[in-house]
Amino acid sequence: MSPFADASFLVAAFARCDEHNPRAWQWWNRHGKAVTASRLVLFEAENTLRGFPRSGKCSEDEARNSIEGIHRAVLEGLIERRDAAIHRMLPLARRLSAHHTPRSAHGAMDILHVASALELACAHFLTFDERQAEMAAHEGLIVCP
Repeated sequence: MSPFADASFLVAAFARCDEHNPRAWQWWNRHGKAVTASRLVLFEAENTLRGFPRSGKCSEDEARNSIEGIHRAVLEGLIERRDAAIHRMLPLARRLSAHHTPRSAHGAMDILHVASALELACAHFLTFDERQAEMAAHEGLIVCP
């Protein structure tokens, strides 16, 4: 099974302005394989990139190019789009929320991404989000990069 990539990893990989861009590509080049991402991850990554120009992180053209890069990666098979069955993922997400959120105040999207990775039986979880990485590791996922 390919590693599950969260939105922070995809944003880092496709936005040259992101501070983690070199690390994302070092990992990808070293491992040379496709990553798994859900439609929810892809939506969050695109939404984040659309907000970059407003926050001054990059130009509108750079944001658009980053989003197009993600779309191209899906078409070329570098990103495998897979979705967990919602009727199995939501009970798992509720358990993660009950267990982790009281201590670390995790957002719903982060919980859904970790639940998706678990439901899809991915062993590795790619993220630059430290709190999400901690939750994923506590759930037995190998956190990279």
